[in-house]
Amino acid sequence: MANSRANTNSRQQDLRTPPSLRRKIRAKLLRWYDTEKRELPWRGETDPYRIWVSEVMLQQTRVDTVLGRYSQFLSRFRSISSLADAPLEAILSEWQGLGYYSRARNLHRAAQLVAESPERQLPRDRRSLALLPGFGPYMTGAVASIAFGERAAAVDGNVIRVLSRLLDSERPVDTPANKRALEEEAEALVPPSRPGDFNQAMMDLGSTVCLPKRPLCRACPLARECQSFAMGTVLLRPVKTKKKPPKNVTVFQLWAKRRIALRMVRREEDGLFGGMWELPGWMEDGHRERPDKKTLEKFCQNALGPGWRPVGEIARVSRTLTHRKILFVVLNTLAPKEKPGRFRSSDKTIWAKEEDLVTLPISTAQRAAIKAASKALEDGQEKLFEN
Repeated sequence: MANSRANTNSRQQDLRTPPSLRRKIRAKLLRWYDTEKRELPWRGETDPYRIWVSEVMLQQTRVDTVLGRYSQFLSRFRSISSLADAPLEAILSEWQGLGYYSRARNLHRAAQLVAESPERQLPRDRRSLALLPGFGPYMTGAVASIAFGERAAAVDGNVIRVLSRLLDSERPVDTPANKRALEEEAEALVPPSRPGDFNQAMMDLGSTVCLPKRPLCRACPLARECQSFAMGTVLLRPVKTKKKPPKNVTVFQLWAKRRIALRMVRREEDGLFGGMWELPGWMEDGHRERPDKKTLEKFCQNALGPGWRPVGEIARVSRTLTHRKILFVVLNTLAPKEKPGRFRSSDKTIWAKEEDLVTLPISTAQRAAIKAASKALEDGQEKLFEN
């Protein structure tokens, strides 16, 4: 038992490669990158702003999705100043389909701060970049190395996977201490020259060769240096702690129409789907079959005005996010028989026509709920409440 414990401790202290091996890894990976790198519209870009936008889009979003949005976004917001001057709603509208809308809000806030600074351009070092909204360790390393040539690591999930396999690390990669150890090794691996290319090579290797479930080890330029490949443990790396299942929540929402316009409300900027437009509603913990009758009636009156009443359920849509599994339940409402009082629109509440729904910043999940509700009404599939 003592020997086993000693061996484990030895392995835990040995997450660094010797300098000679680092030099070999750098040379092999950069040679591979020179011939095998993916042709992407932001590759070879020299404008720090455009590099920054690409990195923000690529965080937690597939490359294929970003390919269809990158050029379109930059054609609308051509510079930091144009992004800073644009209303947040316009940026959120252009961000639809990319998800994780806090990235767009941080991008906007950071652009405003840069535009107000004396230099009116992105800082050229990662310490200064880290002071801007949205610039965590990965973003500062990526922009500093790719845009400004600073020797800095950019450690994302792909890089963590590559490193944990290179080192055959038995440690869970999602604990702070173990992740920090891998980040330190990533920093040591970045070469003094071509740091941006090296970081992109590591990301490409993780995205195209060192895949999570079906790694292409025979095509890997670092196969001879990979300890997991030698030990036959590639599919066991990286080690992760068991994640908690996403929290179940129900969002009850009201479908309220006046003539051809649908009632929509704008969420607060902070939090889930911040700044996006949606049907009026509220969230409850757990997956619920029906809302409490009194709660529903009270919310209906407060959200729509006197005389409006809920009459039935028209659609259910489920969407799983990183930390939540959301059940959207859309409930139909009827306007009062007497002429309703004028319900004015504001910056947070509007009556939206069909053409408005096309341009409003609405989350993909909410669009799915609206589409399902609209189709259910067309097909006569409303479930009326019992009296």
